[in-house]
Amino acid sequence: MYDASSAGHIPAGSDPLLSVIREMGEEIGIHAKPDELAFAGTFHCSYEERFHGEPFRDNEIRYAYVYRGPVDIEKLTLQRSEVDEVRWFPLDGIAEEIRTRHDRICVSWQGLSVLIDYLKSEADI
Repeated sequence: MYDASSAGHIPAGSDPLLSVIREMGEEIGIHAKPDELAFAGTFHCSYEERFHGEPFRDNEIRYAYVYRGPVDIEKLTLQRSEVDEVRWFPLDGIAEEIRTRHDRICVSWQGLSVLIDYLKSEADI
């Protein structure tokens, strides 16, 4: 399934921004500088579902950042143990897919809403 471009858990006491930079470097090979990332917001994620036939519980606060640098997906270095493929999707298509289906995209509606709100606020500036 497709998810956010890179994600991970923040070690206790660590800065979320530094964790984002680390995860981007590890998972997709983008070694961003702090000024290339914009904080989009936080959201709470809590659910209980079955994942590969086993119970899965998630209860966390998530931080969302937007990378402002250029990206050529053909030149990314993927961490194959975590990332099989990277694709671009139109934002309105993803929003509709998250609302209606859950067979291909596992981004939460809350997470996508944070991104949409951020992009709208940037457009108003």
